[in-house]
Amino acid sequence: MTGQTTIDARLAELGLGLPPASVPRGSYLPVVRSGNILQIAGQGPRRGDELLYAGKVGIDLGVEDGQRAARLCALNILSHIGRMLDGDFSRVVRIVRVAGVVQCGADFTEHAKVLNGASDLFFAVLGEAGRHARIATGANSLPSGMAVEVEATVEIA
Repeated sequence: MTGQTTIDARLAELGLGLPPASVPRGSYLPVVRSGNILQIAGQGPRRGDELLYAGKVGIDLGVEDGQRAARLCALNILSHIGRMLDGDFSRVVRIVRVAGVVQCGADFTEHAKVLNGASDLFFAVLGEAGRHARIATGANSLPSGMAVEVEATVEIA
């Protein structure tokens, strides 16, 4: 993998930057390290305290908005990885697994397309280390009304 400078350059090419790592909104840790595994808790589409994407994808928001929400969740995950590794992304061996939940109606079927917003960002920024296994599901509601929530399991060196 690559260091912070390369990550920043890849994000800049995409017109993006890492937001500050979020503060938990409950009784949990945002990241738990066990050996060489980081488990990043579910991240919402927030920038700081501001929820940028709320509502049901397919009803209140389009699929493209859902993809942007998932991408922002992935950026928040990268922020937590960077914080845990003191910015040394060269220690990322692989994003092992991503789990995402889309707030949507009962008839919505494009969960995977929405979660591609996160998956595509991980690959664009981390290269092969960003390819992962994934589950994409739907729910009638999510905390604070967020449109998408994404968590990740990451192997580090």
